[in-house]
Amino acid sequence: MRITTSLICIVAAASSLAAQTSKAPVKGTLLGGSTQRPVDFASLLLRSPKDSTLVTGTQSKADGSFRFEAPQGSYILEVRALGYKTWHRQLTLTSTTDLGKILLSEDAKQLGEVQIAAKRPIMQRKADRMVFDPEQLAPSGSTALDLLRETPGLNVTDQGISLIGKGQVIVLINDKRVRLSGSALANLLRSYSKADLSEVQILTTPPAKYEAEGNAGVLNIVLKKAKNDFFGGNISTDFNYRDERWGYYASTGLNYKKDRISSSLQLNAGQGTYRGGFATYRSYTQRPLYSSSESKFENVDKWAGLRASLDYQLSPELSLGGSLSLSPSVNSPRRENLTEDYLTLPSGERQLQLRMPGTADETDRSSYTSANVHLEKSFAGHKGRRLSWDLDYVGFDSREERNFDSKSYSSTGALLPGQDFRFDSETHQQTRSYISSIDYSHPLGAMQLNFGAKGSWTRTSNVNDYAPSSTLGERHDQLRFDEHIYALYADIARPLSAQWSLRGGLRLEYTHTDGQVNGQRRLKTRDYLNLFPTVFVGYTPSERHAFSLNGSIRLHRPSFGQLSPFPRYENRYNTLQGKEDLRAAQQANLSLGYTLGGKLNIQLSGSHLWDGINQVIRLDPATNQGYYTHDNAASETRLALDMSYVFNSWSFLQSYISQQVSYTDSYALYQGSKLYSSSGLSYNFNINNTLFLNPSKTLQGTVSLYYTAPMYEAGLRIGHILNGGLGLSYSLLQGKLRLTTGLSNLFAKDMVIRLGNADYQMRVVNTATTNNFKIGLSYHFGAPIKGKEARGSAQELRSRM
Repeated sequence: MRITTSLICIVAAASSLAAQTSKAPVKGTLLGGSTQRPVDFASLLLRSPKDSTLVTGTQSKADGSFRFEAPQGSYILEVRALGYKTWHRQLTLTSTTDLGKILLSEDAKQLGEVQIAAKRPIMQRKADRMVFDPEQLAPSGSTALDLLRETPGLNVTDQGISLIGKGQVIVLINDKRVRLSGSALANLLRSYSKADLSEVQILTTPPAKYEAEGNAGVLNIVLKKAKNDFFGGNISTDFNYRDERWGYYASTGLNYKKDRISSSLQLNAGQGTYRGGFATYRSYTQRPLYSSSESKFENVDKWAGLRASLDYQLSPELSLGGSLSLSPSVNSPRRENLTEDYLTLPSGERQLQLRMPGTADETDRSSYTSANVHLEKSFAGHKGRRLSWDLDYVGFDSREERNFDSKSYSSTGALLPGQDFRFDSETHQQTRSYISSIDYSHPLGAMQLNFGAKGSWTRTSNVNDYAPSSTLGERHDQLRFDEHIYALYADIARPLSAQWSLRGGLRLEYTHTDGQVNGQRRLKTRDYLNLFPTVFVGYTPSERHAFSLNGSIRLHRPSFGQLSPFPRYENRYNTLQGKEDLRAAQQANLSLGYTLGGKLNIQLSGSHLWDGINQVIRLDPATNQGYYTHDNAASETRLALDMSYVFNSWSFLQSYISQQVSYTDSYALYQGSKLYSSSGLSYNFNINNTLFLNPSKTLQGTVSLYYTAPMYEAGLRIGHILNGGLGLSYSLLQGKLRLTTGLSNLFAKDMVIRLGNADYQMRVVNTATTNNFKIGLSYHFGAPIKGKEARGSAQELRSRM
């Protein structure tokens, strides 16, 4: 009914102005008053001053710009945007009217005699993404990794980063892909100070501009920009106590921006200790055998980082820049393993048969290097038109020294000769990637068109050598793998009316793979061509209500380590192996969302995964051997209902609450039959509270809690997870000096994973991370590069990294 009424009003307004054939364009840009960030998808309504009927309208674009035309005359322009006050202005249109930058004020609340502006929301829901404020997510955190661990909806592990209940994401920093995983990715994220971060964006329906990888979407970490005519930086350090040992983190950064030159330099280093455990328990249907393997390990991790960038404005419309990043690290884990075999008696009791204690001391030295050169061109008189070109180099080098030594004893403690198991190996992985991309943005009336092309060329070499003293004998394995990806994409964003908007895109990717084993045999590889559509439809009937429908198809490519066909041994009973002809996993996603007042978000979504890459676990009842092989074995269908709410009605409290109910049906296939399966309902809950403990809000506390009921994924059942944290921060010297303390991993309990079929049952237990106590200090400094008069106001400025 509301749509019909709006259409009648538009027709009536058009009829009354039919005699006025001359139209006047109106343009401008919407910015947040305190953040100066573009306000996208805001509604601009041009109304008649007589009766407020709607004459025409449009919506702002991603960069906050807008443009529309109306017959000459007098009007009232109304601007509505979620999280901002409604803005009005009287206009008399006779020719082109440029309103310039329109600063929208955040919602404010009246408290007694004092007007207090609302803080930046901890979470904002935009057309294709959720945007989180780093400052409020983890006030006591020091690094980007600390922050992501506290971000609602994210699951951060040594295996990667995923959206809880939705799958893997790829990680970008300032829209640049980070081509790392596991501990290498964790070390890189530690190299970024939390002070560097402006936003954390979770793109659930990424535009076609982004690579199609990440079956659940894209995680984009946006860094702060330097102020104009400014020189400054920050120094920060923290100490943490975990597992009865102290660790540290220290970073410093400098920023300079004057006239045509903008540059930055960041240095950091740190060390930490982590203790954990991993255990597997196996039982068989046709054999009275119960086997347990329990490992305890301690890892000392050292890392450092250097990042530098320089940009030069060749002209007002052309800029050239480059950046360099180095992140070396050393991990030194020590592992103790005890494997025991028991005979299961008819009474159910277990009788020890065999004990196999073993130890391992390992060292992993790795380094990540990236370099970028970019050129950006804008066009005078054509606002929104932009051309950019990027050339990137990414290098990763890892040398891992692995060993394991175990002996076998009978139930009486007697050494069993000839049953020792040991190996000494050295693994060297080297990856080199060269990437070039060109992107072009072009406004066409009310529509924004983006298109571009990208090519990447990657070569990975793996060398795995086993010493002659190994039980397995001397071995020398070599693998070379080449991957070339060529992509074309096109995106459009168009306001269909003041209430309706459309975004859509199509990405075409061709992947060519090739390789060689031991310099002789050619790898079994696959070439494939894929189309990846994305679509978003938005409907905003009023400033308080917003609806959305979006869908996408995405993929997840195998990591280079998963393609290695060479066996990797954990102990006598466990062998890990990749598969050289893995296909990319694909996932289709569809969701319907509703937002009320910019605070309440409800989303109903469904997804289907096929050719999912997972580690297939096979147990041989006759030998008790466990084979862990990567394969395109996972299939999964999921339905989920998500709800999130931002509570900021009280001046002393801001809370972000999210929860999800989902049903999952998943299984693992091997050689055409189901190896194991799991299905059922799951529930997870997350709350992140920020407490403002004094009127000036310089003393803040945080309380967070996360819980998930058993989940079902790739045929596995993953048990309950409970965690929480506390934080406290105090700002001095007008925000330049900040003291923090925090306690994380509260309530953490062991993670239990179960799988099984008619032949065997297996239970896997990951020992929970212990409590981590942290204290930190950071100081921001800087001033405008101007005369003494300007320096007098420098005390109000903070460094913008």
